[in-house]
Amino acid sequence: MARRRNNRRRRRGRLSFLWRPLGAVVAVAAMVAAAALFFRMDHIVVSGNERYAEQEVLDASGLELGSNLYLLNKYAVKEAIFTRLPYVEEVRINRKLPDTLVIEVSECEAAAAVEDGNGVWLISANGKLLERANAAGVGCPLLTGERLVEPEVSAQADFGAAAAYRANVALTLLREADSRGMRDKIERIDLADETALNFGYLYRFAVRIPWTADVGYKLESLATVVDYLEVNETGRIDLMTDGKASFIPQ
Repeated sequence: MARRRNNRRRRRGRLSFLWRPLGAVVAVAAMVAAAALFFRMDHIVVSGNERYAEQEVLDASGLELGSNLYLLNKYAVKEAIFTRLPYVEEVRINRKLPDTLVIEVSECEAAAAVEDGNGVWLISANGKLLERANAAGVGCPLLTGERLVEPEVSAQADFGAAAAYRANVALTLLREADSRGMRDKIERIDLADETALNFGYLYRFAVRIPWTADVGYKLESLATVVDYLEVNETGRIDLMTDGKASFIPQ
């Protein structure tokens, strides 16, 4: 009798071992089914868009109403919008329970242009290639002295390994100038000179600063120098030495 009881216990033990993983699978399936039922995406709200219509953002996202809020790949959606809509530079996606997805986009504008054959490539202050145009617009300085490598809409501007650092400093100049209300006063930026960053300012001055300088500080020094000059003066402003600015009249 004792041997039969032991055999029964062994069989029950083997059966319980087999039922455990099956029970886990059933539990997971039930959770997925519940999520699909209770977290349907019935509304999509788009905000922050000005250049693009709401429907353009929705089309670019590839999302469909009725999908599950928690099973969607937020990173894939962000990348799709970022790639298909060149003037979108940042995308934030948030779930608003029980049935709403919020898409917030940050759009950018052309901050500079790079000559390319018969036209120009417009790029953002963070280096995103926006579109190919016939000419640069107002307040959109030309980046000269280097060529883009295999440019593509929505890709990052690539000037080649040798000029990568200089291009990054030029973009920093644009961002710092924009934060100080000075960007529309910059007319061109030359990347060719390996010893210094050269740019035109106010169509009156040729400015020269070191590639390794604190760009924001140099722009403040530039503004101070220009304030001391007469409105009809033109020439070169040299900011190559720390704490010293030189104006050489034309």
